[in-house]
Amino acid sequence: MRHNHVRQGSVIIVAMIVLFALAATVLTMARNARIDMSLSANTLSERQAESIATGAEQYVLSILTSYRDSLDDLTESQFREIPIGGGYFWIVRPNYGDDSLPTYGLLDETSKLNLNTVSLDSLRLLPGMTDNLAGAIVDWRDSDDEISDNGAESGTYLSKRDGYRTKNAPFESVEELLLVEGMTPELLYGYSAGTRTVVSEYYQMRGLCDFFTVFTRQPNTASDGTARININIQRTQARELLREKLSRSRGDEIMNLLGTQPVEDVFDLASKTRMTYDELLLVCDYLTTRPTNQQQRGLININQAPREVLLTLPNLSESEVDSLISRRSTESMTHPTSIAWVYDVLKEKSVGLANLITGRGRQFCADIVAVSDRARAFKWIRIVVDTTSSTPRIVYRRDLTERGWPLDQSILTALKGESGGMR
Repeated sequence: MRHNHVRQGSVIIVAMIVLFALAATVLTMARNARIDMSLSANTLSERQAESIATGAEQYVLSILTSYRDSLDDLTESQFREIPIGGGYFWIVRPNYGDDSLPTYGLLDETSKLNLNTVSLDSLRLLPGMTDNLAGAIVDWRDSDDEISDNGAESGTYLSKRDGYRTKNAPFESVEELLLVEGMTPELLYGYSAGTRTVVSEYYQMRGLCDFFTVFTRQPNTASDGTARININIQRTQARELLREKLSRSRGDEIMNLLGTQPVEDVFDLASKTRMTYDELLLVCDYLTTRPTNQQQRGLININQAPREVLLTLPNLSESEVDSLISRRSTESMTHPTSIAWVYDVLKEKSVGLANLITGRGRQFCADIVAVSDRARAFKWIRIVVDTTSSTPRIVYRRDLTERGWPLDQSILTALKGESGGMR
């Protein structure tokens, strides 16, 4: 009898062990299933965010096709929280720490410095820039192996562990700066929140990358597409234009005052002939002193460029740049593509600037932030669109998602709702 009790007890113990094993297996399978479901949901959300970003790219191309010559008529609402495919997207602009600039919309690439045309002296004026890095940037793009002032050529790079030669050719992307002596990811892209480095300036938070481009180029034509007239070469045509835009007598008076004097730019013409601001406003876009058969590269958009970029223009003081920024806030409403107002602000100090600035470029940057349903996933994609041809085309695309959420955190909180959310 006692033997039977022992055997029955053993059976119960074995049964309990099996039961616990089965329960553990079921719990493990259930946990794995939940993980698989979560991973699948996250993957699906990431794909959704990618699809929304792709749709946003087509939206940008459509905008630049339909509003090519009237972008200033668009409002921020046309670039903010656009619903698509169960999610939303935003077209974000860097504000450069300037609250007067819009938060949403397309960014004219001519608001930046072209790495292939910016001078050494202008580079040195950027915040966070060192003389050595500025020299190395110029040496990287020039065609020789001669070391410029504080620069770096192949000898510097070949001495590194994984040595390489200086490119000695134009930059193809802003990211190429990471190959240049003295440039670091922190300086180019900004210091992350996880570091102990205290940051306060825009360039420290977002890096120097938002100040640079390699894409700016445009024909030497007026905003209506007509070829400009070279004042120094086409004097007869210049006289006819002035007669047409002003009056016959005033056109003749201006050209007679000019005589045979060469002019540096259209601002120099205004200075030498005592043109009024209203007169210059009517003719400025149609006159030039640069070759009319060559594309212009590296011009700076005086109407949109941030203060840091404007300070790189030659011979301008901080107070003069501040005066330009103050004036353009009103001019952008009435004459959004004109540069004539610069002469009205700076007078003779503006002479020489007209060949360095523009009122609008032909390449536009769009920072697309796409969010899936319930904000479970997001994508941050930067594209640059070239509009110099009849059909706008994307010439650059980069995934910036790894740099983190670029908008206000409250937007994510509102989109997540009570039951959704990114993992």
